[in-house]
Amino acid sequence: MRVGILGTGAMGRYYAKLFASLNPVMVGRQGGSYVLSQGQTRTIITPRFLPWEKAHPSMFDLVILVVKWPAMPIVQTFLQKADSHLLVISLMNGMGQEEALIPPLSPEQLMVGTTTDAISLFNDEETGLPQVRVMAVGRCVVPLIPHPLVPFWQQQLQELGLSDSWKFLSHAALHQERWVKLIQNSIINPLTALANVTNGELPQIPLWTLSQPLLQEARDVAQALGVALPSDLASRVLQLCQKTASNTSSMLQDTKRHRMTEIDAINGYIIHKAHTRGLQAPTHEALTYLIHAIESS
Repeated sequence: MRVGILGTGAMGRYYAKLFASLNPVMVGRQGGSYVLSQGQTRTIITPRFLPWEKAHPSMFDLVILVVKWPAMPIVQTFLQKADSHLLVISLMNGMGQEEALIPPLSPEQLMVGTTTDAISLFNDEETGLPQVRVMAVGRCVVPLIPHPLVPFWQQQLQELGLSDSWKFLSHAALHQERWVKLIQNSIINPLTALANVTNGELPQIPLWTLSQPLLQEARDVAQALGVALPSDLASRVLQLCQKTASNTSSMLQDTKRHRMTEIDAINGYIIHKAHTRGLQAPTHEALTYLIHAIESS
């Protein structure tokens, strides 16, 4: 199976190592060697790499999409050339991938899932290379769709010993999982970015009090859309902060590097869905405004 990884950030580099035995090709803006750090283990990785302009969908049977949302126009252009045999697994943050990628893809080609892997990108002081640090290993959840390559991908996962960490669910069950992660991200990401704190520090500061209205507004929107959320979601958000205590959220990493964030695909998505149902999400709107102000500065 010819595997491509679209995106050369922390997640893309982590999956290049995870699936190294499949000899994947990373497609994006920046290739080269990097250090992957997991616990006490440090490994220098140099995956195959192609810039966007030299890659073509016909080179791959399956691609794993892990770009950040500001790169979506590049992905859309790239996938315009895809034929009906390509299988795309999106593990991007936020929601709205189906609206962005169908077309050019058909619904039968796109598996939009979610991951709880926590990966961060640093500069490695010892080598001067980028360092991809695995902060927490979670699981990937994807929909079970009738694409002919799905059984082959499941077999590859089994051979790599990843069957337990990659789960295939029905669309309905996965939709709930995606909303849970969306709400977790809509609280943790912008608040850590505004306060410049790690995930573990967030519940200890006054800004954490905003987690309650953020959760309630999102819960109201989900209910209006017919999405049943777990009753213990508030404790799950807190537990996630504690489980990934040393992690710097992706949104905080983006603001520190003066890059565009994914706020519009996270809090912005909740705001959009709220308005379609005649609801308001003022706390989400306030955070989105503040993050955009940081981006513009």
